[in-house]
Amino acid sequence: FLISFLLFQFVPKPERTGSLRRYLAHLRDATIIMLATSAFLFEGFICVLFFMPIYYLGVTIGFLFSAFSEKRHPSDKNRLRASFIPLIVAVMALEGTAPSTSFERRNQVTRTVIMDADVATLQSNMALPVELPEQRHWFLSIFPLPVDVQAGSLEAGDVHRLRFIYKRWFFTNIKEGEFHLRIDSVSDTEVVTSVVENTSYLAAYLNLRGTRVTFKEMPDGRTEVSLTIEYDRMLDPAWYFGPMQRYAVERSGDYFIDAVFARGITYE
Repeated sequence: FLISFLLFQFVPKPERTGSLRRYLAHLRDATIIMLATSAFLFEGFICVLFFMPIYYLGVTIGFLFSAFSEKRHPSDKNRLRASFIPLIVAVMALEGTAPSTSFERRNQVTRTVIMDADVATLQSNMALPVELPEQRHWFLSIFPLPVDVQAGSLEAGDVHRLRFIYKRWFFTNIKEGEFHLRIDSVSDTEVVTSVVENTSYLAAYLNLRGTRVTFKEMPDGRTEVSLTIEYDRMLDPAWYFGPMQRYAVERSGDYFIDAVFARGITYE
């Protein structure tokens, strides 16, 4: 909001420029500033991408309000009605600052598929060394894959380790971390895991708690597999990051089903 306000107040406005051109010029200037300052503020490119859509939405609402006010109330006195915008922004910005101003953070996502294999084959696939393919859903491709995966077992108590290297600004400001997933229990009907350590860049966005995989044998020899991922939303506001993170976790569930469980097995 402050970036938007300062740009609107101090960037020279060419004479005889319509609201639409001023709006587009503002978006251009704001985008340049956000991309440039992120390098100095040590904010990664992912954070910039997350921030820009909600910023564009706020600016769009502000410009629509301003244009409507100018048409109906051309006097400067009536234009002061726009002063309500900072108040609205301030109230909305309180979300997440305290438990009383926060929405529910705990979430879970379940992805269910029917695979052309029995439970023994699927669990055998889970015990193989993990190789994560580069080709992913376009949204997931924003996030770096682990540089090293130590996983290739399916025994209770085993810990799978993923090592991440995240270059916050393309090639510099490097953050390294690990993600440790412990296998809590294994049976013919389910595999339960929990996250015991997460120092990777992902911890800034999600508090991943663990997973539950259930297997249900079908009469035709196929198996219904359900993968449930439990996580806490770390980012606010909920109306923006809630759906975004749920979408990301859903796509991640599909990705891991294909890479870890299926391994070439057809499913629907």
